[in-house]
Amino acid sequence: MQASNLLRLSVMPYERDKTILIIDESGFTRVCYAILEFEGYGVETIGSSCDLAVRMNNNEFGLIITSYPYGAFLFEDIKKRDIPTIILSDHINSDLISILENFDNSYCMIKPLDYRKFMSLVKQVMGGELNIQGGYAIV
Repeated sequence: MQASNLLRLSVMPYERDKTILIIDESGFTRVCYAILEFEGYGVETIGSSCDLAVRMNNNEFGLIITSYPYGAFLFEDIKKRDIPTIILSDHINSDLISILENFDNSYCMIKPLDYRKFMSLVKQVMGGELNIQGGYAIV
C-alpha cells in the first residue's frame, strides 16, 4: 500500500499550487471556472489588462486560457512570459497560425470544445506532462 501512495505522490501535478487564469467572454468564463474549480484547481478571472500585467509579473499563473480573437489584445503580454496558454477558436486561419507560431508554449483547441479533451489537456499542462518549448500544438 505504501508503494502506491508513493507513486501517487510522484505524479501529483507540480503546478497545482499555481492558478489558472481565464480571459474570455463571461458565459464561457463562468462555465470553465466552475469545471476547473470542481477539479480542484485554483481559478481566477481578471477584469482589466492593467491587473493582468501586474499579476503575470508575480508568476502566479501555471496556465492561461483565452480565446481568439477575444483575447488577442493580450497575446503580446502573454508571449513575453513563459506561461503555457490554451487558445480557443471557432476556426483556424492564417492569422491564427501566425499568432500561434510566435508563442513559445501554446495549445489551440477548436470550438465547440470536447470537455474531456479540454480537461485532459489542462491536467497534462498543469501536471508538467506537456511542455512545448518554442512552438504550439493544435488539439
